[in-house]
Amino acid sequence: MRRIPSSDHGHRGRPDRPRVGETTLASLDRLRPELAPTLRYVIATWTGFTVLLAALVVLLPLRLSQLGYGVDATSAVIGAAGVGGVLSADLIGRAASRSGPVRLIRAGLATIVLSVIGLGLSPHLVVLLALNTLVGVGTSALRVGSQLLVRTNVAASHRGRIHGSQGATNRLTMLLAPVVVGLLWERMGPAAGFALPAAAGTLMLAVAGRPETVVGVGAAEGRSIGVPLGEMVRYSAGPILFQAARAGRLLVLPLVGLALDLSPVRIGLLVGLSAAADVLVSPVSGFLMDSRGRLWTITPSFTLMAGGFVLLALAQQGWVVGAAAVVLGVGNGFSSGLLLTLGTDLAPAGNEGPFLGRFGALSDIGKLVGPFLVGLLGETLGLSAAAFSLAVVTLIGLGLLVGLVGETKPRPIVG
Repeated sequence: MRRIPSSDHGHRGRPDRPRVGETTLASLDRLRPELAPTLRYVIATWTGFTVLLAALVVLLPLRLSQLGYGVDATSAVIGAAGVGGVLSADLIGRAASRSGPVRLIRAGLATIVLSVIGLGLSPHLVVLLALNTLVGVGTSALRVGSQLLVRTNVAASHRGRIHGSQGATNRLTMLLAPVVVGLLWERMGPAAGFALPAAAGTLMLAVAGRPETVVGVGAAEGRSIGVPLGEMVRYSAGPILFQAARAGRLLVLPLVGLALDLSPVRIGLLVGLSAAADVLVSPVSGFLMDSRGRLWTITPSFTLMAGGFVLLALAQQGWVVGAAAVVLGVGNGFSSGLLLTLGTDLAPAGNEGPFLGRFGALSDIGKLVGPFLVGLLGETLGLSAAAFSLAVVTLIGLGLLVGLVGETKPRPIVG
């Protein structure tokens, strides 16, 4: 019988032996007609989720300004989502093992929908902080649930494509939804700005249906393979640095444009150009991960992003900033769904939920590190130093992933 193995955690993450609980190719052939509901569920719920998050990018600053709150309160409310996601990750991972991925995804999306409605209704800062913290909890549930559902129902040879599609959906939604929400706010008022994204999220939850989950051998036998803290750090070190570079990119690009006295319109065009390059390249990522291996997206993604940061650090003219924006966008596009796929590959059989929760929480630390690094170095040494530091961070992250984790794509073994 042929079996698709996952990574051997005792040998630097390289796929060299089967693991209990992985789906066999023979079983996959029998289950293939059931995969369509799984794909529909993952993509539909993820679309509803990203519409809501993209809407909040515009809605929260507008809402808090309307209520008379300053930058400090706005930053605190926006940052509460990240805090909620990190603090709840371990609890979410444990809940995934008990309730299953379908219920977890449904609960996570419902939590975000209700929180968005509450954010549009409440004027109280404490309530707004609590509600956006719940958005972070729901985000963690959506991520862990979708990874667990893909891990359970989809062969390793197709994981990259599904997670890559999630990444592409996220990018396209983040590009379009803020514009639509801004128009809704202007034309129809704040109530419509919050209500219509919430309605879209609810609609996607209804469209998703309810797939049947496939219980693997390991889960059926009740086996549990824990992952020591040292192993978790080894797996997460590279993703942490990559997330730091990603988050830093969104801050340093417009700041360099401002330092070169580019107009707000040109800066907006540069950010849009980077996002467009990201969206155009992102569909390639999943196919590369599945056909060639995860390193075939990791290597070009990290290398291009490092090169983009170097260009940005050397930029003295607007066209150089534009070239850097495109290179950064292409590099980030190659990483579409990458961290989701890595987590799904590395999760040990029988303990997938807790592992995925912790892996996501550790990776998200980078989202806090990146902006802090740009702010600290930009203020003390200048923006060129900040951009160079992000290039170094990206290359170190590449080295850590290649050296400590390696290729995680499971390979079929005949035997």
